[in-house]
Parts: sequence; C-alpha cells; structure tokens
Amino acid sequence: MSVSRRLVKELISDLPLGSVNFAFAYGSGVVPQENERMEDKMVDLVLCTKDPQAFHADNLQQNPSHYSFLRMLGPATITKLQQSTAKVFYNTQIRTTSGRLIKYGVISEQDLKTDLLDWRWMYIAGRLQKPVVDVIEPTADIATWIGQNRLSALQASLLLLPTTFTYQQLFEKLVGLSYKGDFRMIIGEDQGKIAKIARGNADRLEEVYAPLLQADERVSVQNGNVLQNAGMFSRYAVVWDASTPAIYHRLNLLPYEVVTRLMINWNREHKTMIDAEEVVVLFALARRHDVADHIERTISTIVRDSSLKQTAKNALSAGVLRSIKYSSEKLIKWGKSIQKAKEETKGE
Repeated sequence: MSVSRRLVKELISDLPLGSVNFAFAYGSGVVPQENERMEDKMVDLVLCTKDPQAFHADNLQQNPSHYSFLRMLGPATITKLQQSTAKVFYNTQIRTTSGRLIKYGVISEQDLKTDLLDWRWMYIAGRLQKPVVDVIEPTADIATWIGQNRLSALQASLLLLPTTFTYQQLFEKLVGLSYKGDFRMIIGEDQGKIAKIARGNADRLEEVYAPLLQADERVSVQNGNVLQNAGMFSRYAVVWDASTPAIYHRLNLLPYEVVTRLMINWNREHKTMIDAEEVVVLFALARRHDVADHIERTISTIVRDSSLKQTAKNALSAGVLRSIKYSSEKLIKWGKSIQKAKEETKGE
C-alpha cells in the first residue's frame, strides 16, 4: 500500500509551494515494490511550477542549505541549469523535520507538457507512466497530459508484446519503458527492479491501464483459459490485432519524439536521394516483423541521452559530498541485489 498523500505533503511543508501547481512522489520510498520496505528509504518528489525562477528565489531564502555551492550563483543561473537536459533541477539528501530524507526535483509546467506529450526526454514522462502519489493534485490541463502520456505508454507497450499476453507481461513492459537505455540498469540499480515494481503495484497498474485496454477496439480481453492452454496462467488473456493496418495505426499514435527518431533512423539506414516521408516510413515499419526492435531501440536512445546528462547534472546540483554518499548507497544496494540473485540461482 502506498504512503498517504497527507504524510508525503508534510515532508515538503517547508518548501515555497505558492507557484507549484502539481507535485507527486514516486519510487520505492512511497510506492511498494515486491519484498521491499518503504519506511527507511528516501522519498523522491517532483514539483511542477509555473515560475521556476521565482520558486528557486523563494527557496534559496527559506532553505539555502538544500542547495549545493550553486546557491551562490543565484536563482537565475540555477533556473538556466534546470533548463538543460531533461529540464529538472534536483536537491537531494534533504533531511526533513520528521527525520525522513527526501529528494525533490523542480520542472516548469511547459517542460512537463513537452515531456508528457512528446516524450522529448522520457524522464518525468517515464515516472508518471508508473504508480505515483499525487501530493498536490494536478490542474485539469496537467491531468489531461498525464492521461495522454499513459495512453502513449500503452500503445508503445502493445507494439513490444506478443499478440497474446498476460496483464503481468503488460505491466512489466509498461514499467520497463523508461528504463530502456538507462545506464543505471547496467550498474547501480537492482536488476529485478522492473519485475518488483510491476508485481508490487499490479492492482494500481490494472486500475489505470485496464480501462484503456477495454476502450481499445483493436484489443480483446478474454478469459485466462486462452493462456492456460498455452502453459501460462492468468485471470485474463489480452489479445491485440497485429495486422499491418492496426500496427500502422498504433505507430501513428506514438509520441512526436519517437516518431521523429524512427524516421531519422529509417532514412539513415535506407539512404536515398530524398528522405522518405512519415507516412511512408511508418507504413514500411508496420509491415516488418522486427518493428518492435525498431521501437525499442528508438525509446532506448531517448532514455539513454537524457539519463546520462541528467545524472551528471544531478551530481552538480547535489554537490560532491552528497553525490558520493548517494552513489555509494546505490552501489551497495546494487551489490546486494547481485549477490542475492546469485544465491537464488544456486538454490535452484
């Protein structure tokens, strides 16, 4: 069960929230993962503000210790740094009055919109495809963008799945979208994290995505006996139309950044005098047996680009000591997960 909104909101009560029109908490500190305890973990948050510079100016006055040496450069420079890469500025390892550690990122409303609708950086968009705790309810516009982001995540996941699959397979694809290409999944993160999130949040994922599946005319949710006959077990079997027209339809529904990169990659691989237009590229991809590979590689490049640069920026915004402490804790946890996986493999 997720941590309550009231308890999380208390953790940011010392922040200047006047310009904040949406805030959410995410990660293992507030959202359950299978076989993981939430109580002692740092709580990750994102604040969406209409005026980032005003937020940083107020926060520098109220909470100067939250910032690294960058506080000496002032709110205008901090805001410019925020506007680089994935458009988020993080303060990390902040000890609240309750004693709980938090990490909070700041993003502008316009940049949030761009990421949710276009997957320009697939950074905050990826976090909002998974269960979160809304600390400050989104405005009507932001709620619409979040809904579109989740619908896009479903379209992409369907294109990566076999024509018949279980809810659990779908949830793992959905959760895994924003980890594709993230270098931290190679070193620093628990290798079983995707499955743990999917299993620990199956009910909440079903609550969000089952209605979207049921509203999709090209998807059929059937009795699980269909899968049991194939040696799999689940309450429901989901079957989607994998005909060329249906795949072409889903490709057209993918976010702008994904479609653009698919086109660039296609024209790079199929060099001609004139670059093929979008309709030609997408229809050609829809007819290929390896369309899922193209989509997966494309999403991976978006995530890889933003995660590498944002991690470097996070180290700068956190400062040397906090960065070392945070990285050390991640590496220790990663080492333990590797050791645990080896022990489980031996036990089998």
